[in-house]
Amino acid sequence: MKFTLHFPAGLTEPTEDDNVDVRIELADGRAYSLTFFTIANLATLMARWGKTGECANGLYVWAKNMIVVQEISQTVITKVVQDLVETGEIETAGCLIRSPK
Repeated sequence: MKFTLHFPAGLTEPTEDDNVDVRIELADGRAYSLTFFTIANLATLMARWGKTGECANGLYVWAKNMIVVQEISQTVITKVVQDLVETGEIETAGCLIRSPK
């Protein structure tokens, strides 16, 4: 199934320490939201939160619709979404933000 990705304006890529919200629109009218985190970004967040007290002083990280990747880039995200769509896992991994027309 074909899909369109919507990235935030000003996305700097590739990066190995960041996270980004992406909207996926499928050809059948459904739309999903996913948040991509890099492995390094998880460590950065935990270290930061260890100082601020968030998430039990950085003991954990959680996010709805979290996908962990090695780098944030349109190429990597496109490959990941293609796999999620082809396997049907987009329905479990993503947050449905628009139902089919």
